[in-house]
Amino acid sequence: MARIAPLAALAAFGLTLSACAEPTPQQQEADRIKDAAEAQADQIEAAADNQAATLESQAAEMVNASGVGGSYDAQMAKVRSDALKQEAELVKDKAQAQAKAVRDQGQAQASALLAQ
Repeated sequence: MARIAPLAALAAFGLTLSACAEPTPQQQEADRIKDAAEAQADQIEAAADNQAATLESQAAEMVNASGVGGSYDAQMAKVRSDALKQEAELVKDKAQAQAKAVRDQGQAQASALLAQ
């Protein structure tokens, strides 16, 4: 029993050393591919957030400009405002899907590189 503990400690130490080894050129390239994909996905999401914020701002302005009340103009402004809000949500959803696709593609390319 006394011999097992030192052997386990040596094995754990060996695993720790191997984890600290320099990455191979393939690992470095795979990391670069994943980082580039992540940056591109972040850009897609940021652009969509900006576009959605603009649409939401337009929707709010439209409602404020039409005033409150039951006039036909106010009702039409509310409908347009709701449509702009819905468009903003669709812009965000589309961007999330595109960003996920970019991240997934980067992960797939990195995995393929490492599998060689």
